[in-house]
Amino acid sequence: MQCDNALEVVQLELLLDLADLVAQGFETALLTALDELDGRVLFNRRLDDDPQYQRIAAVALGPENEVALVFLDHSGTSTRTEDARASNYPLRDEALAAANTEQN
Repeated sequence: MQCDNALEVVQLELLLDLADLVAQGFETALLTALDELDGRVLFNRRLDDDPQYQRIAAVALGPENEVALVFLDHSGTSTRTEDARASNYPLRDEALAAANTEQN
């Protein structure tokens, strides 16, 4: 089952890599990709003090509520996606808690 969940995170990353972030904007590109993957946004916020990224979105994917973190770089032209459970990013616990709260 873990492979299936990891696959959803990889699929999200690929869909975002193919998106035109400049034309669509981060939120629209993210929502379009999530629509294809039966996903939803848990939160989407600015990162004012992060040296590498300007935004972070936490998302839940599919029936197993796989949680991913999606980062938008400062240029606004590329994203990075990672499995929240494997992440060391400070907002990871908040993302996992939001998915658990939503599920219950």
